[in-house]
Amino acid sequence: MLKFVMFRLVTRWTWPALAAALAFAVTAGARWNEKLVIYPIHGQIVAGQASASGGYVYQRIHKTAVAREAEYGFISFTRDKLRISYRIAESDFKRYNSSYGYRPEELEALRKWRDQATRNAYDAAIARHKSQAELDAAAADIQRQYKAKLLAYLEDHGFRLEQGNTTRIDMRSVVRKNGPQIKPLARSFDLIARQRGYGSMDIIGAVLSFAQTAIKYKEPDDVYKGKHTGGILAPITTVVLGWGDCDTKTGLAASILSNWSQMRMIGISVPGHYLMGVLQIPDKGDMFVEYQGLKYVLAEPAGPAWLPPGRVAEKTVAQLSGSDGYRIYPFF
Repeated sequence: MLKFVMFRLVTRWTWPALAAALAFAVTAGARWNEKLVIYPIHGQIVAGQASASGGYVYQRIHKTAVAREAEYGFISFTRDKLRISYRIAESDFKRYNSSYGYRPEELEALRKWRDQATRNAYDAAIARHKSQAELDAAAADIQRQYKAKLLAYLEDHGFRLEQGNTTRIDMRSVVRKNGPQIKPLARSFDLIARQRGYGSMDIIGAVLSFAQTAIKYKEPDDVYKGKHTGGILAPITTVVLGWGDCDTKTGLAASILSNWSQMRMIGISVPGHYLMGVLQIPDKGDMFVEYQGLKYVLAEPAGPAWLPPGRVAEKTVAQLSGSDGYRIYPFF
């Protein structure tokens, strides 16, 4: 069953505490933001990594009738030139890609099942001379079954149902479901980490740099070929296509990192933007938020700005401190 995820909302009373935590980081990161932050034009950015990378950033996407392959080159924040690749059979990709997003006709089929089951219960009640109370109980049971089927369908396709019968991306479900499925890519990062002696922040930085710079920025359609996507791509789809927007890239980075048992992450939503926090002890100057008494270092997968863990764009700082505040969605 899907459950509504409680969130922390910044108000005028909690903002001073956040400002104190972020103040040093804003100053220390100003030069990063001046040089590196590039905002999308018409929803798309095709620029490569910041000049600090030395230009080593590329993607090679290849599709055949049999398989899809993607190879990426990028620079870690330790200045290492990294390369990763991913391959998936076309038949497996089609099954995977169809498992994310919902189609109105499939929701309509559930409604038709409910209506037909209710009519059948009514006919049976009349034929067996059941009371109105028995008929009402049967109808209520059918409605409960319908709600359970609807919630299970949406959850399986990356969504949840909120008040007012509106649907919303369930990023927690997306991350938890995709972690095991994207494990081959996580193994590539793990091999790099062991070969180069990376610690946890280096691994986070490598995955973050990959999402920021090797994956191009482009906003998915809310509805694509009749399927409602919520404006994001599923993580493996992002890898084989080579592009995505802020919440798409956050889902990708979090899914990869979820394969390390010690990683604990949260999604952070501000108006028009999505980023993440990773449970780590902040270094001096790192930007972070507190959730349930723990500190989560901020990470901004959107790119193409090359911002290490603990640094976010000035625009994001303004959004975090804005009157609308921010919402936190724990992934685990």
